[in-house]
Amino acid sequence: MQDADLTPDEDDEPVVMTSTEWSVWAYLVTVVLTSGTYLTLMAVRLAGQPVDQVEWVVPMLWTLGVSVLGTVALTIVLTIAGTITTTIVRHIVAFCRVGHGDTTVRLPDVETEPDARDKEISLRGDQALVAVLGAGFVGALVLAMLDADTFWIGNLLFVVGTLGAIAETTTRIRLYRRGF
Repeated sequence: MQDADLTPDEDDEPVVMTSTEWSVWAYLVTVVLTSGTYLTLMAVRLAGQPVDQVEWVVPMLWTLGVSVLGTVALTIVLTIAGTITTTIVRHIVAFCRVGHGDTTVRLPDVETEPDARDKEISLRGDQALVAVLGAGFVGALVLAMLDADTFWIGNLLFVVGTLGAIAETTTRIRLYRRGF
C-alpha cells in the first residue's frame, strides 16, 4: 500500500456531531442509568415487603430530577469534549492533506446549531416516542379500570416513559449515524 492510498478523500471528512446529537446521547445514557437504578431499587423493595408498603413516590421524583440534571450536565461535558475532539481530528486531516500536496484545505466550522437534518430526525424520534407512550397509557388505563394499586399504575407509566425515551433516542441516533 502506497502513501497515496492512505490520503483521505474529500468525502471522508469526519462526521460532525451537532450539539443536538450530543444531547441525544447524553439523554439516552442518563435515562438508562437513572431508570435502571430506580427499577433495581423497586425490585429489591418488592422482594422484601408487600406492594402497599413500598415507598416509591419520593425515589421516582429523585430519579426524574437526577435524570434531568444529569442530562444537562452530561450534554455540556459531551459537547465540550466533542468540539475539542472534532477540532483536533479536523486539524490532523488537514495536516495529512497538506503533507500530500493539497494546499486548498479548508476546515469547516464545528456544527453547534441544529440544522434541517436535526429537525427531521427530532420529528422521527418524537413519532417513535408517541407510539410507545400511546400503548403504555392504554395499559395504565386498563390497570386503573381494574382498581390496581397506584404503585403498579405509577411504575407502569414510569417504565413506559423510560421505554419511550429509549425508543426516541435510539431512533434519533440511528438516523444520525445511518441516515434516512
